[in-house]
Parts: sequence; structure tokens; C-alpha cells
Amino acid sequence: MLNLTPYILGLPLLGFLVVGLFGKRMSKAVIGGIACSAILLAFLCAVADFFSMLGQSVANRSNDVTLFHWVASGTLTINFGLLSDQLSAVMLLIVTGVGFLIHVYSIGYMGDDEGYWRFFSFLNLFVFAMALLVAADNFLFLLVGWAGVGLASFLLIGFWYTRPSAVAAARKAFVVNVIGDFGLMLAIFMLFKFFHTLDYSRIFLGISQRNVAPSPLPPPSPITGDVLTAIALLLFVAAVAKSAQLPLHVWLPDAMEGPTPVSALIHAATMVTAGVYLVARAAPIFTAAPNALVVVGIIGGASSLFAATIACVQTDIKRVLAYSTMSQLGYMFMGEAAGGFSTGIFHLTTHAYFKALLFMCAGAVIHALGGEQDMRKMGGLRSRLPYTFWMFVASGLALAAIFPFAGFWSKDAILAAIFSTAQAHTNPVWWILYAVGILTAALTGFYTFRLIFTVFLGSYRGTEVPAHGVAAVARNGNGNGNGSRNDPLANVHEVGAAMLIPMAILAVLSIIGGFDGIPRHSAIGDFLAPVLGVSPDLSGGLFWFSLLLSLAAALIGIGIAWVRYGVRQHTFAPARGLVKFLERRYYIDDLYNAVIVVPIVAVGNVLRNFAEDAALDGGSRGVARTVGATSRGLRRLQTGYVRNYALAIFVGAALIVLFYVIHP
Repeated sequence: MLNLTPYILGLPLLGFLVVGLFGKRMSKAVIGGIACSAILLAFLCAVADFFSMLGQSVANRSNDVTLFHWVASGTLTINFGLLSDQLSAVMLLIVTGVGFLIHVYSIGYMGDDEGYWRFFSFLNLFVFAMALLVAADNFLFLLVGWAGVGLASFLLIGFWYTRPSAVAAARKAFVVNVIGDFGLMLAIFMLFKFFHTLDYSRIFLGISQRNVAPSPLPPPSPITGDVLTAIALLLFVAAVAKSAQLPLHVWLPDAMEGPTPVSALIHAATMVTAGVYLVARAAPIFTAAPNALVVVGIIGGASSLFAATIACVQTDIKRVLAYSTMSQLGYMFMGEAAGGFSTGIFHLTTHAYFKALLFMCAGAVIHALGGEQDMRKMGGLRSRLPYTFWMFVASGLALAAIFPFAGFWSKDAILAAIFSTAQAHTNPVWWILYAVGILTAALTGFYTFRLIFTVFLGSYRGTEVPAHGVAAVARNGNGNGNGSRNDPLANVHEVGAAMLIPMAILAVLSIIGGFDGIPRHSAIGDFLAPVLGVSPDLSGGLFWFSLLLSLAAALIGIGIAWVRYGVRQHTFAPARGLVKFLERRYYIDDLYNAVIVVPIVAVGNVLRNFAEDAALDGGSRGVARTVGATSRGLRRLQTGYVRNYALAIFVGAALIVLFYVIHP
């Protein structure tokens, strides 16, 4: 079996180095060509690996290649190894495939930006870090990729570093993710303490045989259920931070300060999906710690409903999609918690298609309106942006889980898995999570089509759109750069082919991308089963009842959005009462600011003003002043007169004689 994983990592890394070091002296065409070619070749390697894997028997679909021995100390031996198995194959196809489409889209979107070369070098770095995270065969190099993704996201979110809001958003994302990194490091320390290794295969084998004697591992510390629960929860802390779940979600909406292609990359193919991948990769640990799985389900359900309610009142087109991502990630965690690890990965796959497309369509709207993101200043764009409109509708139907679009199959597989788990267990938490999933499905339909109706239907509510891009060149050439006063949308036009073609490909995938996971014949579930285990049975009559119930909930949400925003001229609810409460995001950011940020800043000011300024700086300045005063006093003794020096010698000698007289 092929294992081209080293090339999948090496190509984006090479692109990052070439564009990062020499991009400033290259043309934009060369920069885009190098960056996109690196990801395209990596994607082709991932495709070759995938089909090579399909040609093998199920037992031979895993291959681990060791590139070099990194460290050997005592019982600790760590290799830089890359694992190619069913889970990594699916993830690498998503990371490189969707990543390539976003790279191509960026050629058009970022064409006028002065930092063009920096942007593409950072994009390549992002893909490399995510590929390393996915392909590593041990927890240490997973941590390296994990931190690399955090660094790349910091660079991309703060790409427009002249904007204070972008710098603040990048810093916020970095700080919150470091909390998750700390949880992951603690989990790694515990894994080594109890298993004497960090390799996936040996740890998972140790878990499966921990009650079997003799153990295949060196004599470890006692591995109890509580130990595994602690490890699982620490791993989940890392997942919560990276995937923006409660209570470490606060960085995600602010990440919209980055360029729209960054939003598509972070929210669809990389970064936020890393937490879902981590839980799936550590499935044996979580399976052996059922209490931890309940926590995963509760956090996922709470995050899903929380984000969906906030998305219903947002007026920034990208923030609606940001909270939608948080909500859908909650679905994925709920699916994994219900024992359907493959259903979580299935929804991750379909979500990569339609959420990347949603952000691309939003970017096309923003680009057409000259940078406007406020939905209250949009409307009536359907006739001006027909291709964008229909692709927005396709991805919106997939997000709302409407038959037969991709999200329908993956989201309902998750709800069915929760439904099956609720029937098999006496714990009422699962029934509550199922109800949360159904309610969130209705809210998803509502906020998705609230966005579509307010942006594309009705009449335009904004100001005149200035000429930009191709329209600006054409109109300025004719002496008419201001557009038409009678038509404020005269300068609005569809995006170019570089942006439309990736959008069209993702639109097709948003329609057909879920057919590999249909009930009874779930190709993706069967493919992932050797790594993630068999998912709950989704073929009974109760499954179809659950499917129809969730579909009805989504249609009700869309119907309410149509009555409220589609039939009549759009009016946005005033920011008071519940709307204000949701707009302020349940006041969680305010709470964090009051409880964490303000006290830390106050302590910092005290330390700066007293400890640093008064004590350290003041003390050092005091010593300097003392030495200066002493030296000035001593200088007065240097008169230059011999009689003064003789007098000083005489007084000194007299004092010495007097001392010995008193103390013979």
C-alpha cells in the first residue's frame, strides 16, 4: 500500500518556504501558481493514497512510516512517524481538497491586496500544520501540528495587522487556544506516565488489554477507569478550545476579522475540525471512559443550541456563519458522544463542503458590495448575483439538512445515533440531547434562510455601491466612476472565474456529498469502522421517524423565516429584551471581561506602577542617586591645595593613634 503522507506534508511546507522567502520579489501570478500547485499536488497524493487503500483488504489498510528517530531517553522513544489509515485518509482528502479550492478562490478575492505573498505563504503553512496534526502517529507530533495550526490561525486572523480589531481578534484566538494546548500537554504527560509511550497503536493496545496479563507494555502504573476519564477530559479541553465550544468559544466570532478565505479555511477544512478529529482519533480512550463521553455530549449539545440562538439575531453576514459553525461542531461532538464516531466524521466531511461554500458565497456578496458585511444594508441582490444566489441556496439547504442535500444525511445520522443511545440507556441526558438536536435543527433552518432572504430578496437597503474591480476600470475609462444615481447597484457584478469555479465544485458536493453515508449502505461508515468502531444501527423504523421529525423541524424553521423575512420587506427586530440578550451573546463575553480581563489588567497596572516603577525602577534610580550624591561629596575634598591634603593626613593619623590609645 502506498503511503505518500510525507509528500502531502512536504509540498505545502515547501510552498510556504518558497513564497515566504522569495514571494516579495515574485509576481502575483507566480505566487498564486506556486501556492496552489503545492496544495493541488498534495491533494493528488492524498487521492492516490486513498485509492491505494481501497485496493487492499480491510486488515491491510493501515501503514505507518517512520521518517527518523527523534529522541530515545530511558523508556521513552519517539519517532517522527506518519500514519496512513482510514481516518487520516478521509481527513487529508478534506484538508487538501477543500484547502486547494480555497487557495484558488483566494487568487480572485485577494488580488488587490498588498500582502498577497504573505497571505499565500500563511495559507500553505496552515495546510501543512493541519496535515501534520492529522497524519502524526503519536501524540507528541499531534501536539506539534496542533500548535502549528494555532500559530497559522494567529497569522491569518491578524493578517490585516493595521486594523486594531484584527490584531485583538488574533491575540484573543491565540490566548484561548493556548488554554486548550495546556490541556493537551497534561493529557500527554499522563499518557506517558501510565503507558510509557506516546504512540497511538501501543496506547490503544494497552487500553484494550489493560485487564489482560501479561501486558504487552512495560510494567505501567495502574490504569483505572478514573485515569482514563481524566485523560479523556483533558483531551476534550483541547478539543473544546480548538473547536470553539462552550466555554472556550469566545475567539470564534472575532476570527471573522480575517479575510473571508481565512474564514472558509478555519471554519470548514482546518482548525475547528481538529477538535472533532482528536476525539475520533482517541476513540478507544473515550470509549473506555463513558462518563467522559457524557460530558462531551452535554458540552456539544449546549454549544449547538447556544450558537444557534445567537445566529438568529446576528446582522453581520460572516458572524451568522461563524455561529453556525460552532453549532454544527456541537452536533459532531454529540454524534461522537453517542458512540457514532464515524457519524461525527461524516458530518465533518459534508460540513466542509457546504460551510466552505457558504463563506465563499458570503465573500462574493461582500466583494460585490465593496466590503459591506451588514445584512441590514443588503437586499435585492438575486438579480445582480444569480450564480451566487443559487449556490448560496444549495449550501443553505445542505446546512439546514433538507433532503437530498449533503447535510441531510450526515446531520440526521447524528440525531439517529443519539436517539438510538437514548433508547439503550436509562440516563435521561440522551433524551434531552435529542430534543436539543431537534430544536437546533429548526433554528438552523430559520437563521440560514433569514440570511438568504434578507441578502437576496426584497429591495436594496444600503447606499450606492462604488465602482470597484473590473467595473471601476471600465467606468473610470469612460469618465463615469460614480455609477448611476438611479441604480445604487449599478456597479454590483458577479465575481470572476477564479472565485466562481471553486464555488461551483463545492455546490455540486453540497448536493451529492452525502450519498456515501445513506442508511444501510453507509460507505463512509463501513470504511471508517476498523478505526472508529461500528456506528449505532440506523436502519430501523425509529430511525426513519427521527429523520422525518428533524426534517419537519428544519422546514418549520425555514417557513418561519419565509413568513418573517421572505414574504414582506425585511425588518430587523430592535435590540431590546431577548434580542439584546442574544446579541450580547448571553453576556458571557462581558462576564469574562469583568471576572478575568479587568482583574488581570488591574493587577498588571498595580505591578507596573508599584512593583516595577516604584520598587524596581525606583530602587535602581535610588541607588544611582546615592552613588551620585556620594561622589559629588567626595569631589569637594579634591581641592588641589597641598595644605588641605596634609591636614587630612594629619587628622587621619591622629584618629588612628586615638583608636589604639583607647583600645591598647
